[in-house]
Amino acid sequence: MAGSSTDNSLPHDQVLLAARIEGLTLLADYLTEPVAIFDPTLRLVYANAPAQEWADACPLFRRMQEDAGSSSLAKPCDNCPCQHVFAVRNPLLRESGDPCLEQGDACPFPVVFSLSQEEDKRPGYVVVMGQTGRDSRVWTKQEGMPHDEKAPPDRPRPSALEQLIGQSPAMQQLLEMIQLVAASEATVLIQGESGTGKELVARTIHQLSARRDHPFVVVECSSLPETLLESELFGHVRGSFTGAVADRKGLFEAAEGGTIFLDEIAETSLSFQAKLLRVLQEGEVRPVGSNQAVKVNVRILSASNKSLLDLVQAKAFRPDLYYRLAVLPLDIPPLRERREDVLLLAEQFLTRSCRRHHKPRVRLTADAQNALLCYSWPGNVRELENLIERVVVTARQPLITAQDLFGPSSDKRGENRTADLGSVGRAAREQAERKRILEALREANGEKSRAAKILNISRSSLYNKLRRLQITEYRSPSSPTPRW
Repeated sequence: MAGSSTDNSLPHDQVLLAARIEGLTLLADYLTEPVAIFDPTLRLVYANAPAQEWADACPLFRRMQEDAGSSSLAKPCDNCPCQHVFAVRNPLLRESGDPCLEQGDACPFPVVFSLSQEEDKRPGYVVVMGQTGRDSRVWTKQEGMPHDEKAPPDRPRPSALEQLIGQSPAMQQLLEMIQLVAASEATVLIQGESGTGKELVARTIHQLSARRDHPFVVVECSSLPETLLESELFGHVRGSFTGAVADRKGLFEAAEGGTIFLDEIAETSLSFQAKLLRVLQEGEVRPVGSNQAVKVNVRILSASNKSLLDLVQAKAFRPDLYYRLAVLPLDIPPLRERREDVLLLAEQFLTRSCRRHHKPRVRLTADAQNALLCYSWPGNVRELENLIERVVVTARQPLITAQDLFGPSSDKRGENRTADLGSVGRAAREQAERKRILEALREANGEKSRAAKILNISRSSLYNKLRRLQITEYRSPSSPTPRW
């Protein structure tokens, strides 16, 4: 259980940037796609094994084989995208065919993006990735990294992922990240609102990892006082406190070889955080009342429904612990941001509840489906699951209506009248944002790169907004065909 190498004596932004780089390299080591990272001097600071295919095509790779003190080092290509990103001092996201940057045919980098510091947003590193048009695959140490066309074919998606339901872009991205982080041994911080399924994500990571045959131990940090939490996690020796009548192993020792999941880690005290930091640094625990440390081999996953970075800035959470827990951060989107998944989840919960309570199969009417889609879901997936179970238990007919779901406050259109002012405000903001994006697209004649510059956002941010606001196409006044 190795700790992060992040230097906490550096400024906050540089430490965060270093943590991102460390997390990215941990992931890239397990990818079959080539990935490389360059610093502002265009020095190659990292390349995974598949990236060696670029060694002959890119002068930046040939630099590594030349004398560092030579004045005749190979120069980058005239249209080098890495050099361009640093030159324009803008965190550019570029995909193959992007009109904002014309490249020579010799450049092997189809995807280029930058990692920037938080304060000034200047690019700190440039990351280049292999062809996105080909299938990527996560390898395991048992398989070995494939280097040729005889590599084993892609395996089907493991059944452990089947419990995580969703077809929305946000959920598909989360599923991909889960498979990536599961292949590593790094610590993972899972953040999301209450009810989004953080424990399910943690359990899935464990089931997909090499530790799947060893224990998965869940610790509810918010439900235990500090003194009891320390004893539960680290164990205690006989006589260390009143009631300690015998030696007792802690949950870290119980999870030996497996995974321990620290839920609601934000609720712990600063003094306990210092002790947990030692576990991450040294890979050992000290039972309460004992002078002897015990070595443990455990992967730590943690979760919080609060922003730990905000707590760090408020001095309510140790920054050194945060950077060690958040080597690989995962953010679970709330249900209101992935409405495409609401009906999929509802159908799954209907089937499960009917089977559990020995009820005949029931179906949702059109107005009931509309009501589910219009509701803001402050309790997220847990609220949806509980609502469906209540309806199944109390159902007297095979068809579930909007009134069965939300009572008489739902009209025929399925609009929940109990919606709060916050949802109204969000709708207004989304409408204003949609209008600004459409105006920028109109000014840019439908070219997304120009529109992103007008909006002063990256091209990737524009794509995310287009998907979230469901803006699927734009027709310029001078052209009858869509721009995309």
